Amino acid sequence: MQLPVTFAIRAVQVARRILLRGFPSDAALSVSPTMVPQGQGYVALFRYGIVVFVNVPSLEQQHLINVTLASYLEEKIDNGEEEQIDVSVNPSQEERVLGDRITLRDASVPRLQVLVEVLARSVLLASYETRIKRSFEHIEPLVEKLARNRHPRGGGHLLRTIGSALVTEHDMVGRAELTEKPDLLWEHSELEGFYLMLEDEFELRERERALVRKIDLISRTAQTSLGLLHARRSLRVEWYIAILIIVEIALTLFELFFRHP
Repeated sequence: MQLPVTFAIRAVQVARRILLRGFPSDAALSVSPTMVPQGQGYVALFRYGIVVFVNVPSLEQQHLINVTLASYLEEKIDNGEEEQIDVSVNPSQEERVLGDRITLRDASVPRLQVLVEVLARSVLLASYETRIKRSFEHIEPLVEKLARNRHPRGGGHLLRTIGSALVTEHDMVGRAELTEKPDLLWEHSELEGFYLMLEDEFELRERERALVRKIDLISRTAQTSLGLLHARRSLRVEWYIAILIIVEIALTLFELFFRHP
């Protein structure tokens, strides 16, 4: 397929997961990622819920998401994170990214596969960053209370915060190898420099490391607050027990001295 000299690529998060096992692969140009021709362009599907459209009109994109792919989307996401970049093909220019435009030496399928993989990972990182930002908004009041030597309240809320951070970490590790080189590079080692350039331009490693640090901070803060909450409740129970013992002793003394002269 001959793509035009300039075209757009749009990566969008459409679901938590795309069930690629049931997707017909007869027309697929590749399986890592699953990439199929679509009109005068291509559609790339990623199991972690990202679809990348290469030179596909907007109306056709919506039809593919809402109709063609609907049965393969698990936990569909409306208004998910997205990223778009304009592509210019020029064999005589250096391959580079300038803002939201990239120059390619050629528009071969392997080169496009590397580009859509990086775009998909960038969108996935953006979704994790949004999720972690919300968790930080919940953690900030806890940190302020700890700084003022005040005890946190609400164990259920703390457990949900820890759970959300763990789910994000699990997704990052298990569903998408964000900093691993694409499998395609095993067969096309000549594209490794192109991939490293894209990885650097989209700051994949830096963003992934920043997310890991934030997840660790959220988990430690929530666990510390939860530990203080449990300690406070344990101390309260101990006081209740001590009061009950004192009452029991008082009743016993009352029985000895006032009921039996």
